[in-house]
Amino acid sequence: MHPASWIGWVLAVMVVALATTNPFYLSLLLLAVVLVAVLAPREGAGVVSFRALAVFGVVMFALSLGIAAINGNYGDHILFTLPGPRVPEWLGGLRLGGPVSAEGFAAAAIRGLAILCILFAYGVFNGAVSPHRVLRSTPAALFQASLVVTVGLTLLPSSVEDLRRVREMRALRGAPGGLRELPALVVPAIVGGLERSLRLAEAMEARGYGASPPLPARARLAAAASAPLLIAAAWLWFYEADWRIPALGLFGAALALLALWWRAASRVRPVTRFEQERLPAAERAGLAVAAALAVGALGLRLTGAGAMDYNPFAGLPVPGFELLPALIAVASAWPAVLLIARPAPAPAASPEARLAPERAP
Repeated sequence: MHPASWIGWVLAVMVVALATTNPFYLSLLLLAVVLVAVLAPREGAGVVSFRALAVFGVVMFALSLGIAAINGNYGDHILFTLPGPRVPEWLGGLRLGGPVSAEGFAAAAIRGLAILCILFAYGVFNGAVSPHRVLRSTPAALFQASLVVTVGLTLLPSSVEDLRRVREMRALRGAPGGLRELPALVVPAIVGGLERSLRLAEAMEARGYGASPPLPARARLAAAASAPLLIAAAWLWFYEADWRIPALGLFGAALALLALWWRAASRVRPVTRFEQERLPAAERAGLAVAAALAVGALGLRLTGAGAMDYNPFAGLPVPGFELLPALIAVASAWPAVLLIARPAPAPAASPEARLAPERAP
C-alpha cells in the first residue's frame, strides 16, 4: 500500500479512538486494528518494532490499571481498600491508597484501550512502510518536518536491533542475565544510537539536506499568526456557544494563512523525484473512507449521539451500543480488504534451482 494510505488509516484510527470512551466501540476498533496487523506486511526490523510496541502498549494498559489502584478512586462499587498515607489537601487532592472502586478500574481500562489502539496502529505503520518511502512521498512544504519524522521512525527499529545484538553478544560470552545486567544492555544501545544519529546528521549536512533559502517574511508572519487564530477559534467554539459564528471566521482565516505559508514553502524548495509512486484508485477510495470515518466519529461526539461518551462514575451503567458507531469502528479495518485482494508475491526460487543448468531445447 501507498504510504499516504497508511498515514490516513493511522490518523483515522487515532481520531476514532480519541473521540469515544465507550468500551464496546474501543474493543471493536482494537479488533479491527489487530486484523490489519495480522495481514500487514512486515519484514526485517519491522517485526521486532511491532512486537516492541505491542509489549509497550500492554505494559501501558497494565500501568494505567496499577495507577488507578494506587491513587484510589471514588465510586459506589468498592472492590478493596489499600492502606496509604494521608496527603495534605494543599497538594491538590492527590491520593495514595484508599478505597478502589470498579468505576475507577473501568475508567482506567477505557484509557488503556484507547492507548492500545493508537500504539498498535502506529506499530503496523512503522512495520509496513519504509521511512524512506514516507520521505519520498511528502510534499515539498513539509520536507524538513518529514525528514525529522523519518529519522524518528527509524529510531525504534534500530534501537531494538541494537538491544538484540548486544544481548546475543553477551550471551555468547557467557555473561549472566537478569535485571542487574539491564544497564549493560541499555547503555551500549543508547551510545550506538547517538553515534548513528551523529553520523547521519553529518552525512546529511555534507549532502546539503539542510541548505534551503529562508521563507519570505510574509510567509513566516502568516505561519506565526495562524496558531493563535486556531487557538482562539477552538476556545470560542467549545467554551462560548454564542460566539461560534466568529469562531468559524477565525478558523477560515487561519486556514487561509496556512495556505499562504504552504504555497511559499513549496516554491522555496523545489523537489524532484526519479519515480513518482502512484496512488491506486482503490487506495484513494480507502482514504475517502478514512476521512469519512474520522468526520463521522467527530460529528457523533460533538452532537452527543451514538452513545460515544461513557461515564463509569455515574453508577457503572451498561454502556450504550448503536449501529452507526459500531460500523465506524469495524470499518476502520478497510486496509484488510486491500491487503486480502492484493496479488500474491511470486515465490522465490531456491538456491538449487538457480544454480541448476538450463536444459537445452
